[in-house]
Amino acid sequence: MPFNIAAKNVMLDALDESATQITHIGAHTVTDPGTGADANSGEATGGSYARQAVTWAAASGGQKSNSGALSIPVPAGSYAFLTFWNASSANSGNYRGYAPINSTVKGFGTVDTAGITSDAIQSAGHGLADGDRVMVFNVLGESLPTGLTEGTIYYVVSATTDTFDVSATLGGSSVNVTGQGELFFQKVIPETFGADGTITVAIDALVLDNTGI
Repeated sequence: MPFNIAAKNVMLDALDESATQITHIGAHTVTDPGTGADANSGEATGGSYARQAVTWAAASGGQKSNSGALSIPVPAGSYAFLTFWNASSANSGNYRGYAPINSTVKGFGTVDTAGITSDAIQSAGHGLADGDRVMVFNVLGESLPTGLTEGTIYYVVSATTDTFDVSATLGGSSVNVTGQGELFFQKVIPETFGADGTITVAIDALVLDNTGI
């Protein structure tokens, strides 16, 4: 069922009202952090790495963003996700979710009968290009179109203005999509460091978005 903006703002602000919710932001490598009670393995480790305390602005328009800039020290490696925590360390019971780093390209897509034939995901004006990396997620608890797996980072291939395919490898063959369905997608733009570095998140750059419900 749809919620109005006031309800969406209340939901988001609840994540900021207690020390048991999202108080710290971490960095995760190019592996799916997952949506379970605990994060999958892959959080940054070593060097000067530490999760950073986050402050949030009041929710508005069904969105909520960080009110202070973040600087997350990380060792050499590639990182694709910011992870949400209610503690400065430890995993069990402290994990709250994640967001792709540097990504503002996102949207909804469908696979219909024609899409099964061509392996194409339909999404008007999706903004993706061949070679982009993208993740797909289920919508409202429904199963993804058969052939696609939530948590996998795919490469975009055969992109047109309103459709795109995904591949397991850069420039590779399209994933064989064999079932109809709907999905949500989000572009992933990893950051790679050859030595110790810092992932920076500007004010308002980390957005919690409830506008899709």
